[in-house]
Amino acid sequence: MRKIKGLSFDMYRTLIDTKDFHEQAVCEILKQNGAESIEPSLFHRRWDDIYDDIYLSLKPNEFKLLYDISIESLKLVMQEFEVKGDPKAGVDIWTKKYENADLFPDVIEVFNILAKKYPIVITSNVDNNDPGYSMFIKKNLPIKAVITSETSRSYKPDEKIFRDALSILGLQPDEVLHIGDSQRADILGGKKSGHDYCLG
Repeated sequence: MRKIKGLSFDMYRTLIDTKDFHEQAVCEILKQNGAESIEPSLFHRRWDDIYDDIYLSLKPNEFKLLYDISIESLKLVMQEFEVKGDPKAGVDIWTKKYENADLFPDVIEVFNILAKKYPIVITSNVDNNDPGYSMFIKKNLPIKAVITSETSRSYKPDEKIFRDALSILGLQPDEVLHIGDSQRADILGGKKSGHDYCLG
């Protein structure tokens, strides 16, 4: 491995504290649709699995906004659990919670230190109009760029979004450390792309 010369960070759950927004949203969706007898953790886990399956099964030239994938996956899990209701309204319950998202406490201080030595990019599966992403941009952290899945038209763990980050940094894969929280998106993606990597 070459000497690390640049850093790539995931955003949600690595830099942004999502608290338990998704879990809260699941409970509200089930309550709103008269399905409180369903175990929220089972519903939540199945929604996550179907969501991942949809975007990971898309062909290289296919692209969908994560908002639309959220609606599609919630529709399927609601059908599976026989829950009546509007999946778009359910997703809106979830995404609205991200208007209250914030950075983990030490992020600003740590980035100000790291940026003195390393160029930093953010490599994130996120839509450009996502409320958490909007909050993040307003923080004016010392970064070179944010590579979103919408901008890249690809999602981690696909190599393209990582290559786009490398292009911004002007570095080779083994010169960049990617930090994230997801075994599938960040660790697999970083490994496929030739980055060193670690869990945040």
